[in-house]
Amino acid sequence: MKRFKIIHASIQVVAMLVLAAIIALSGTLGSKAATDCGPVDGVEFLCGIVNIEQMVGIDGTRWAVGGSAVGGAAKQAPLYFINLDSKQAIALDPTTVKLAEDKQAYPGCPGPADFKNLQPLGIEYEKVKGRDTLIVISHGGGLTIQVFEMTFKDPLPALTWIGCVLPPDKHFWPDAAAALPDGGMLVTSLFDPADPNVVAALTSGRPYGMLGEWHAQTGWKEAFPGTLAGPNGVILSRDYNVAFVANWSGKRVTRIDRTTGETSSVDLGMLVDNLAWSPDHSKIFAGGQTDSIEKGFECTNSAAINCSVNFAVYELDPGTLEKKLIVGPGVLGVMGAGTGALQDGDRLWITSYRSDRIARIKYPQ
Repeated sequence: MKRFKIIHASIQVVAMLVLAAIIALSGTLGSKAATDCGPVDGVEFLCGIVNIEQMVGIDGTRWAVGGSAVGGAAKQAPLYFINLDSKQAIALDPTTVKLAEDKQAYPGCPGPADFKNLQPLGIEYEKVKGRDTLIVISHGGGLTIQVFEMTFKDPLPALTWIGCVLPPDKHFWPDAAAALPDGGMLVTSLFDPADPNVVAALTSGRPYGMLGEWHAQTGWKEAFPGTLAGPNGVILSRDYNVAFVANWSGKRVTRIDRTTGETSSVDLGMLVDNLAWSPDHSKIFAGGQTDSIEKGFECTNSAAINCSVNFAVYELDPGTLEKKLIVGPGVLGVMGAGTGALQDGDRLWITSYRSDRIARIKYPQ
């Protein structure tokens, strides 16, 4: 549960080649890294960090962790530790990661990823069986789900690698995860990387991709098949009984009762990317892109450091799914391709899958 939100390398390469072959790259889509990091229309920026697709707060601390997704001309970091008070980001030093594999909790793991090349997409923090657990969807060197224990004895958070989970098959492209109390997890697969018609399947808006559920003892199963269209972000209620899933290509958020299977959805009219809880779990923040799928992939396949892909952030009532637009649609300075929001008091941190910065704005309640 987000407190605020595999195969083989060849499959990832094939998927990217398919997308690149279908969609022409745009030479005007992005901009170079901006030298000016000053405020724009009241929006502050934390610059010099790359492609923070998702950012999660760590309960009981003033730290957040940000992933550094692959893409563009800027150099990615493995992960970033972000101090919410000092507004500074510190890249993970991969040589500091310790190893303490828990083979019982994560059986079948072939070994740790290259910590210098995690290329994280979704990340998840949760206290699992008393252990501060960070789940990282790693797209570096193949698609895997890497699991770490976090400790906070030193001034900077420290990571110990405890295991990994492999996707169920070549058709699964892991995107985001939500931890379950027994150490299992829900993991979304946005699309089928072995499908040569992936773009057409996504643009149709029909059910596509899948939500997988994994447990150490039973392995993988598909959860609620035929329900979701391009599942992306996923979060769980405090009692773990209700899942909320972002339908990226379906442009909606779906609430699923995991006990009864009952579903309901709210249409947001955008490519819904990340979901995150407010600190008190009274609201859900849903971020995503308001431009077309084709323009989003143009950014993905380009070398741009900053993409001018329009985005928005909605606030949702988890009980009624009533929606309220709170950011956008548009871009913030040179920062486009927004993905979601993390609430910190009266401020929101806004993330992006292709930018050299994240934004910090006053929470427009």
